[in-house]
Amino acid sequence: MPTRKNSFLEARFSEIRQYRMRSYVIRFLTAFVFVLTLFTVSSEVAFTDLAFYSDSRLILILLFTALLGGVLLFVPFERVISLALIVIAEVYFLFIASTAADYFLSFALCLVLAAAVVYADPPRGSLQPGRWTLLGGTFLLFLASSLFIGIITCLYYKNHWTPNFDFGLFSQMFHYMKETGECLVTSERDGLLSHFAVHFSPIYYLLLPIYALIPSPGTLLVMQGVIVASGVFPLVLLCKHHGLSHRTALLFAAIYVLYPATTGGCLYYLHENCFLAPLILWLLYFSDCGRILPALGFALLTLAVKEDAAVYVAVIALYLLVSAKKPKLSLPMLGLSVMWFIVVTSLMGKYGEGIMSDSRYGDYIYDDGGIFTVIKAVVQNPAYAIRQILREEKLLFILQMLAPLCFLPFVIKRPSKLILLIPLLLVNLMTSYVYQYDIGFQYVFGSGAILFYLAVTNYAELGEGRWRVLLIAVLGAAIIFAGGVGQKLGYIKTYRETAEERIAMDAALDLVPEDASVAATTFLVANLSSRDVIYELETTKHRDEVEYIVIDLRYTQSFPISPYFGSGYSTVFYQEGLVGIFKNEAVVGQ
Repeated sequence: MPTRKNSFLEARFSEIRQYRMRSYVIRFLTAFVFVLTLFTVSSEVAFTDLAFYSDSRLILILLFTALLGGVLLFVPFERVISLALIVIAEVYFLFIASTAADYFLSFALCLVLAAAVVYADPPRGSLQPGRWTLLGGTFLLFLASSLFIGIITCLYYKNHWTPNFDFGLFSQMFHYMKETGECLVTSERDGLLSHFAVHFSPIYYLLLPIYALIPSPGTLLVMQGVIVASGVFPLVLLCKHHGLSHRTALLFAAIYVLYPATTGGCLYYLHENCFLAPLILWLLYFSDCGRILPALGFALLTLAVKEDAAVYVAVIALYLLVSAKKPKLSLPMLGLSVMWFIVVTSLMGKYGEGIMSDSRYGDYIYDDGGIFTVIKAVVQNPAYAIRQILREEKLLFILQMLAPLCFLPFVIKRPSKLILLIPLLLVNLMTSYVYQYDIGFQYVFGSGAILFYLAVTNYAELGEGRWRVLLIAVLGAAIIFAGGVGQKLGYIKTYRETAEERIAMDAALDLVPEDASVAATTFLVANLSSRDVIYELETTKHRDEVEYIVIDLRYTQSFPISPYFGSGYSTVFYQEGLVGIFKNEAVVGQ
């Protein structure tokens, strides 16, 4: 009579013989990825090094894969094993991406993971978070993003790594705003002028009360992180408005936090564009809800961000007019944006420096025309515009903006939604200004917010099986984040390692009187910005007029120092490889 143990084994062997080929593949593939992850993570040799390869390692990987795969054959829960395959593959790919820090490798890993999700078909799960779980999860994601952005950027500032463009000038501007209420600055155009002559950004006054309470450049960096991260709240509300579940809303919020442009756009320090992400999402939310007054209020706030923010408001208004037939909202919004743009750009052209169309869209401007010449150029020669948009150097940017969303913004069923792609084309892809198609700069916030809106609304219109698309998007966003932005956590270690240098630099900079006029090399302007007169030494024409010269000696390409030894200057502080501070005796005391 067979024992119970033998009966169990016979039953399992019988089931194993009836497996489809897919069942064998999933089990042994799970085993292989698990073993590969262990060997790669535990190896003292980087996987990118040829020394990683060895016959003994290969034999061990194959041996352990065979053993573990054999064990998994006796596990009857195939859906659980499928889920394990996806989880283990994600861990492995996160490690690879964060180690290599290569966007194209990250994209390739996302494709492999997408294929694994489709093939393995992991269980969807029935757990749905409640209202309070959604609220708590959204707040935790907001807090995590705020802290990540704030900490990384503040470490740069504290380590004297933030240049005058674009942080020192804004730090000084807020000093003036606190003292006079005006957006004045000397280090932006080498002379005292209003920042509004360069960019019209009254939105900055929203930060002034907080800065007045905590008057530090670091306050501005922390607040920028808070502002950008706050976009998760209107995004979640958009998901709910379009009938998506709490779990789906929370996953979209996670993608927003992991989106490379969300963090990347903050890593060149401070810009008014950071307001665009949450404001545009709030504008779209209230517009979809048909709440006219809040929508117009956020339209006005969006316009206050910058002179070119009118593009986003006008495009959204045009979309609402064509798709939703909401003339009571869309027509006032469209008229407001057009009027704002005309008035502001005219005033900037008369009293300021204009809107820099030549440097951004010079490839389209002919016959000494202005910004409106760009429109005529595209209409006359669309093939040329397409060539400019799809240049090789812009393809990486396109992938960075769309891959973390699993290309959902392009899964469009209603042609009217194509209108919302205009900002991506106009602001980021048509330009010849390289920073506008680089996720490491501030020009991604507006178009990124609209892409999220398209992703949410397009996802809501998809049919059965759409959850796999969202799963691929979340897992892919994490991989791309790890490969591009997450590795910046290494700056925390660097900050600790440079403590001695940082403390010595702070002590030296404290020797410069707070009320003295200064010309400093670019990476020290922000740390000396709380004064009425400061210039960037590399570009200023006022070197002989200021009381103190401060030269960063940490970099060989820094400004020449020899002219300041003698010849009317006294040495206040000098340390080779750190900083030189010189007093202009001819100016001091005048």
